[in-house]
Order: sequence, then structure tokens, then C-alpha cells
Amino acid sequence: MNLKHFFAVLTLGLLATATWAQQQPAPKVAIKSELASPLILENSQDKNYLKVSLTGFPLHATKRSPINLALVIDRSGSMGGERIAQATEAAVMAVNTLSAQDTLSVVIYDDVVDVIVPAAKVGNKEILISHIREQLTARGGTALFAGVSRGIKETSKFLDKAHVNRIILLSDGQANVGPSSTSELAELGKIAARKGIAITTMGIGEGYNEDLMAAIAQYSDGNHVFVQNTDALEKAFAHEFGDVMSVVAQDVVVQINVADNVKPLRLLGREGDIRDNTVTVKLNQLYANQEKYVLLEVLPAKGHATQSQTLAEVNVSYNNLATGQKDRWDDKMTVSYTASASDVQKAQVEDVVVDSAIQKSALQNEQALQLIDQGKMEEAKAVLRDSADALNSLPVSAPAARMKAQESAAENLQLLEKMQSDSKEASRKSLKEQSYKTKNQSSKSN
Repeated sequence: MNLKHFFAVLTLGLLATATWAQQQPAPKVAIKSELASPLILENSQDKNYLKVSLTGFPLHATKRSPINLALVIDRSGSMGGERIAQATEAAVMAVNTLSAQDTLSVVIYDDVVDVIVPAAKVGNKEILISHIREQLTARGGTALFAGVSRGIKETSKFLDKAHVNRIILLSDGQANVGPSSTSELAELGKIAARKGIAITTMGIGEGYNEDLMAAIAQYSDGNHVFVQNTDALEKAFAHEFGDVMSVVAQDVVVQINVADNVKPLRLLGREGDIRDNTVTVKLNQLYANQEKYVLLEVLPAKGHATQSQTLAEVNVSYNNLATGQKDRWDDKMTVSYTASASDVQKAQVEDVVVDSAIQKSALQNEQALQLIDQGKMEEAKAVLRDSADALNSLPVSAPAARMKAQESAAENLQLLEKMQSDSKEASRKSLKEQSYKTKNQSSKSN
């Protein structure tokens, strides 16, 4: 199926059942909270894992929401040739995919920033495409900070909680004009998140700063993609638009209040705020049929056999784009105690056990990145190999949990195989991309 056919089918699928959807009950995000070990051995105190999962409702339950999109495209000298040509075609694809209900702006930057398509409702597509083809040429340096800042400004002109507010950033180089540190660029991600804008970053080739690009995406809850070969850019764009066109909920807030005798230790994967007994995590957007989750490592209180205690209260709120309403969900988590170690083992929720192991594997892979930076490639490979072995040897028996662990292990082994032939730079970027997607439960594009 070519890309034009793909988008035609996607758009028809999103819009064809709007009348049917109006006759159905209002769709809601499926939410559940689980503990890895809901049954604890008496008088012991081991780490436990609380998972709050959110799965977006199916696309057929509603028409898609309007999109407020800014494309921010690097036009520096290194983007010359095939890269700028593919970036142009990606921008044209965006124009052809959007409709009159959507808003588009196109920002290009080198040493300076130019807005070649100011934020406005999508109108005459031929004029927009012609303007993009004429203006998008390569030259100059890389004022990435200024480009992203202007993208936020353009998107902010049409901010609407009922719309999907998104920036897609394309760059192949280092930020070398204006603010250029990871912390400074990450701050732009935080600013975008506060406005309800997610920034997806696409790094092209081996010359960009993946830590910087991932930080922008991380703090705005967008996606991060490594486009190793320029001819894969359109495919990456197609995948990104699949996400953008399937957003069903925004402004998601997960709050976990642990009991006074329970200690919240750390969040695995997603960033969040832990203050005393309250843990707060914010997710910008949730996609149809996709699970995203918050995973909290806790230290429960000791207890006696046959006793039960409250471990935490969970509160979730989100803006439902199908209804335009703010939905809320609450749950109370309890733990019970037993004198039987075998009963503890039998009661384990293997899905949560596997997810905690996968997130720990992602942390180990971050250590592998540091080893690569130190020139210790063999040690980095050993970390990936050990992570894969640990996942494959998890003591879980449920088919779904076993498959999830094996798939994650296989991803590590695929990275390991690529490292045998790829350059150090490409290996690092592939590892960073996978680590990011694992921690944020981003959908895979390959």
C-alpha cells in the first residue's frame, strides 16, 4: 500500500462511523491499577510495583479531533540534497493529509527563523504546497532553539483543548546558533507541555544530538525518532500522522497517594513528581487502542498474616476528546499478608512483573549509552546481552507476559546485531531511540 492510499484509508476509517458513534455510549479510556505482588509475605518488606495503565478507546467510537500542527524544519547547509528534498515531500504529505478543520504552520530555520506558512486553517492546498517547495532550500547554521520557540508561538495562536496540538521537529545537526544545551532545549519541551503541546522530534542521519532531541520530546510527551536513512523519512512521517490522527484523550493526570506507612521509591520510565506521599505524573496525549502506563516502585509496610492494609489511592483525570468532557477515575489499592511464600508467588501479577523488568532493562541500556560515550563498545554490548538474558529468563508462565518479555529481549538482541555493523554514532542513536520508546511506551515505527 503506498502512502497516499494509506492516508486515504486512514481518513475514511476515522470519519465513516461518526453517525454510528453518536448512538453509542460515550467512550472512555480503559484504566486499571495493579500491584506486582498484591499478596505479601508476613513480616517482610520487599519492593513492590504499582502500575496504572490507560488504554485509549477504539477509533471507530468517534470522529477524529481537529489537528493544530506546526512543522519546524531544519534548513541548514547539512540538510542539502536528498535530505531537504525528503523533508519537503514530508511537509507536502502533511498538507495533503490535513483537512479544512485543521490548522497548519510551517517554520524553517538556519541562522534565522522564517515562517513560510503562518498558522491558519488549511485552505488551498496547491498554494500551500507550491509555497513550501519554493521556500524550503538548504543554507546556513542551526538555530534550533529559535526554530522550536517559533513553532510553539505559531501553535499557540490556535490552542484549543478540543484540538490535537502538535509540533513535528526535523533536524540533522547540532544546535549551533543561540541556546544549545540539552537543559535549555528541554525547557522548551516543558513550556510546550504546560500549553498542552506535544513535540515530536525526528533526528535525521548521524550528526544530530540525540540527547537534546529526546529531551525536548520527553518533557512535552511527544515521540522521538531516529531516521537513519533519508528515504525512511516519509515512512516515519506516516507513522507519526497515524498517532496524531488517533489522539483520543489529552491532559492526562495520574496522582497516586500512598499510605503513611508506605514509601514511594521511584518512578520507572516516565518522569513525574514525588513529594512526600504524593506522586503525580502527567501525560500530554493518549492514542486509540494504545496502552500507556505509570509504574511506581514502592516499599510497603510490614504486616501479619491474614491482615490487609491500604497501600495507595489512585486518581486519574483526562480530557475526553470524543465528548469534550473531563473524565475522572478513582481506585484504592490494598495489600494482604500471608505466611505462605508459595501463595505470594501464585498471586503475582505477571504483566506488572514483566513491565517492571522491561523498565529496569531500559535503565541498564542508559548505562550502555554511557559506556559507548567512553569508547567501551564491548562493555556496552555486554549490557544489552545481559538485559536480553534477564528478560528471557523471567519466571513468568502466562503466554501474554512471556511474549512481552521475549519481544523486549529480542529488541535488545536486534540492537546488539546492529552494533556489529553500524557506526558508533548510529549505534548510540538507535539505542537512545529504543530506550526512549520503552520508557514512554511509544508505538514502534518499524
